[in-house]
Amino acid sequence: MNDTIPQEGMDAPSTEELVDIRLEDLTPELQAACARAGWSSLAPVQAKSIPYLLAGRDVMIQSRTGSGKTGAYLLPIIQKVDLSQNAAQALVLVPTRELALQVSKEAEILTGGTALKTAVVYGGVGYHAQLEAFRGGAQLVVGTPGRILDHLLKSTLSLDALRILIFDEADRMLSMGFYPDMVKIRKYIPTGRVASSMFSATFPPQVIRLADQFLRRPQLLSLSGNQVHIAEI
Repeated sequence: MNDTIPQEGMDAPSTEELVDIRLEDLTPELQAACARAGWSSLAPVQAKSIPYLLAGRDVMIQSRTGSGKTGAYLLPIIQKVDLSQNAAQALVLVPTRELALQVSKEAEILTGGTALKTAVVYGGVGYHAQLEAFRGGAQLVVGTPGRILDHLLKSTLSLDALRILIFDEADRMLSMGFYPDMVKIRKYIPTGRVASSMFSATFPPQVIRLADQFLRRPQLLSLSGNQVHIAEI
């Protein structure tokens, strides 16, 4: 694979600003997911970012911890996954085992009663449950870079059907400690179009510099203050 995910000859992504979405604008399936989570309305980060993820845009979303970022990417994943295909179609990379478990628990609530299957993958534990989840056709994989790379190297996980790639807590994911594994994982991302997004409370300059190795001409949606700022990177 090339050093960067963007491909020559592909149409340039749109930079048009998208309108916020409301809970009542969501599909009945996603409205049911919100009801399972007890949400009567969308959080601002969800209202702003979901239209971009549904449109397949590459975005960097800056929003404080606890603002609803997990739901902002899980809801589009639920809509975009093909339940008839028992293969990993969405990958959420997180820096810690604790966050992997947190994301998988929220996914379990939002997808309850649906056929969407999730695998949660991290180090420090045995492989059996993770391998069983892969063999069971997990369509959403949530995991830490080290163990995800381990499965890719052993060919126990394939990303050939991947459609959506999420970097949660991207400021930590692109720190020097994780960066070597991230570069190796990138080689397993399909050469076809994969919609990729980064979510983080902060985007330090070094993270922005590295982002174009993983995202294709991303836009930055900053919701950290009272105003929303949307810009091309």
